[in-house]
Amino acid sequence: MQILSSQLQNKNKEKKQFLIEDRRRRVTSLLAQSRTETEIATELQVHVSTISRDVTYLRKQSQQFVYDLAKSDLAFYYKQCLDGIEEVRRKSWEIYNNDSLNNAKDKVLCLKLIKECNEAKFGLLKEGPSITNLRSLEDRISKIESR
Repeated sequence: MQILSSQLQNKNKEKKQFLIEDRRRRVTSLLAQSRTETEIATELQVHVSTISRDVTYLRKQSQQFVYDLAKSDLAFYYKQCLDGIEEVRRKSWEIYNNDSLNNAKDKVLCLKLIKECNEAKFGLLKEGPSITNLRSLEDRISKIESR
């Protein structure tokens, strides 16, 4: 009987957690639509304080996500973006220099894409020091955490 009661409690906890996560997904979607907490509470038929707690939780989750991203993968993604831009630029020059391409409009489109790639790459490189500073902060945080 004790085991059955324990299993039933676990099922209820799982169901409750699922409902909370589902509500938070809906809150996220409604926030993205610029709805206020009051409007969201009305639509989801819950108290405004519940939505406020959900928003606080979602903010903390977002901050943790950004922190984890910066701590582990940001430099990798940064390099991937630079490599991708360079690949598009290289292919655009190949197409532009292809002798079988006689259409002036297509050549202008290639040049426009090359220009956009250069601007995007410059933008990323300009932010490079920020990435380096972020890595330095990450290292300091790791040292503090290990103490």
